[in-house]
Amino acid sequence: MGGMRSLILLGLTVALSAPAGAFAGAGGVASGVSVTQPADQAMTEGEVIVDGDPAALYALAQDYAKWTQIMPDVAKVEIHEQKGVDAKVTLVAPNGHRDNLHFHNQPQANLIFFEDTGNRGRADVWGEIVFAPAAQPAQTRVHIRLYAKVHGVATLVVSEREVRDQREHKLTADLTQMREYFRRRVADR
Repeated sequence: MGGMRSLILLGLTVALSAPAGAFAGAGGVASGVSVTQPADQAMTEGEVIVDGDPAALYALAQDYAKWTQIMPDVAKVEIHEQKGVDAKVTLVAPNGHRDNLHFHNQPQANLIFFEDTGNRGRADVWGEIVFAPAAQPAQTRVHIRLYAKVHGVATLVVSEREVRDQREHKLTADLTQMREYFRRRVADR
């Protein structure tokens, strides 16, 4: 059973590596990143303030080829299909694991939405990345919601707490990396 547990944890960890380093914990802060756990135990949310216009940053982030620079755990991006707001993309982790994602974005809300379509029914995994105006001019509040709920036999070997910890870790890493990526872009201008 220990081998199966490790395999499921590895699979879920990599599944959560699609869109999202340091771990701050629920409600914690790491370098200006906040991560919270709402009432829905399958959801984790996080945000960070970055310099730049929300629409411009949204446009950069929906260029999936740039995700190797924006996301800390994406080594390669394969775009299989892209039509308007929809795209089918495979993100390849440094260890070679592949996550098949379907994107359905909402440009009017500066919102990137994705769902993992390749986890063989072991879990429901989806996320939203919103680029909204911050309180200060020329800044953007990047807000991510990540949902992951394990199904079937996986529930016997992976606890909700472990899944929540993985979501929190993922959001902290992704938001920290996004903040650094956008900070470098502003500094390079």
